[in-house]
Amino acid sequence: MAEKKAIAWVDLIPQDQASGDLAAAYDAVKDTDGEVENLYLAMSQTPQAIRPADDHYRALLHNKDSPLAPWLAELVATYVAILCGCDYAVRNHGANFAMYLGNKVQADEILTALRDNTWETSLKDRALIAALRYAQKLSLEPSQVNEADIEALRSAGYCDKGISYLVQLVASFAYWSRMINGLGTRLGESVGIAKETTEPSREKSSE
Repeated sequence: MAEKKAIAWVDLIPQDQASGDLAAAYDAVKDTDGEVENLYLAMSQTPQAIRPADDHYRALLHNKDSPLAPWLAELVATYVAILCGCDYAVRNHGANFAMYLGNKVQADEILTALRDNTWETSLKDRALIAALRYAQKLSLEPSQVNEADIEALRSAGYCDKGISYLVQLVASFAYWSRMINGLGTRLGESVGIAKETTEPSREKSSE
């Protein structure tokens, strides 16, 4: 029988051994099945950070007040994860993007274009291209972002509220990607909101 891979490179405290702040944090972020995702188990040494991180994540991606379509928010999150080399987030949020878009063939084509860096020539949606350009610049060249970049988003049809959500999403997934990669968090047995089953052969300890 193959040895089960560790969830992360650091020691973690499982649910049945958690107490105090950690038990409360686990209870707040557990799934409907009562299980805590690997993402949060890997954060068990910093229990006070778990709930604020989850609250911020939900405020951006599960907030009806956001003017961004769910598929767009998930795609931006996925693209930042691609730029940061975080396969864990790419697979989770790429699956969410495909689910919200409702067209798997089109979703796969867009995700392939993002991975291959051909999206500027293959995509036709002006607003989508503008969002991806901004996400790329803020992720890779944050010191070069200027007011003209905001004006470009406005010209593409984004209101200032939508722009603010874009900024938060890009910054948030730069954090998540580095936190996941830094802890060596392993992908669980399913990905995305729809809980699609992962293929064990594709799991990596650095995801």
